[in-house]
Amino acid sequence: MSGSESNGLERRRTVRIKRSNLLDLRLDDLDRPALKIAETQDEYEQSFRLVHDTYLRMGYLKEPQPHGMLFSVYSLLPETVLFIAKSYLTVVSTLTEIFDTEAFGLPMDIIYKPELDTLRAQGRRVVELSALVTPPKLRWRNLFMLLAQVMYHYSVYRGVDDLCIAVNPKHVSFYKTILLFEDFGPERHYPRVDAPAVALRVDMHHIADRLKAVYDSKDLDCNLYLYFHRMTGLLPQYPEKTPIPVKAGAASDQQDVAAPFMNGRKAQIAHHFFQLYPSLWEGLSPSQKDFLTSHYPTLAENTLSS
Repeated sequence: MSGSESNGLERRRTVRIKRSNLLDLRLDDLDRPALKIAETQDEYEQSFRLVHDTYLRMGYLKEPQPHGMLFSVYSLLPETVLFIAKSYLTVVSTLTEIFDTEAFGLPMDIIYKPELDTLRAQGRRVVELSALVTPPKLRWRNLFMLLAQVMYHYSVYRGVDDLCIAVNPKHVSFYKTILLFEDFGPERHYPRVDAPAVALRVDMHHIADRLKAVYDSKDLDCNLYLYFHRMTGLLPQYPEKTPIPVKAGAASDQQDVAAPFMNGRKAQIAHHFFQLYPSLWEGLSPSQKDFLTSHYPTLAENTLSS
């Protein structure tokens, strides 16, 4: 890129950032607003209904689904995290972070497996961001930015190397210009939503320097470097670390001690949704079923028929 093109890009970026009002968080009339990780069946169901209704309205979903919810087995994996924003008891925004596993991979593998495999070959810890949903009437409140901040700090805490996402081409400019995602894969057809998608990526080892270079050198009210890197209190200083159950005899280096939400409640939630959608369990391979039952010991196949 020539110097004039680079300067033009930076001028356009600056104008767009100044107009974005991304950090103008309008929460005053929400009832006891809260940010948290979903941990109850009701919170999961509300999140899945929110995704279902939004995708149906946008045309990504052609017909309503049974029970009015949209999710996949990836939503129920042990390390998957659903970040939610609530107005008292109501989920009003959601963002899902899916951690890569050998048994399941990532949803993006269906069209971007070669690109993801290049990261895996380097031993990098890869996650996919999915189901980023806020109802249209609430988007002006910028709830997404609050969820993004919590997700970012959680990803740092979990030692994530790469944040990957597949987005509709019409959203690429926002992710690259404002959030500084980089190109990861070319435009391809994403069968799950029957729409085009482009793969983008954030290298967690370099994003702080990139945000600082773009935002900290300008007089901007919307300074995402400050927003993501000079905030405290989002995570406890010494968070409790609960080992993920592994099969007997597994090597100690295969045990991930950094996922704090792998407990009996998550197993009960997974059991509930597999019972609600038996075909979801029936469609899994034997190795995938073994993976789930090793992490959720109470999720034995015979219990799903009860």
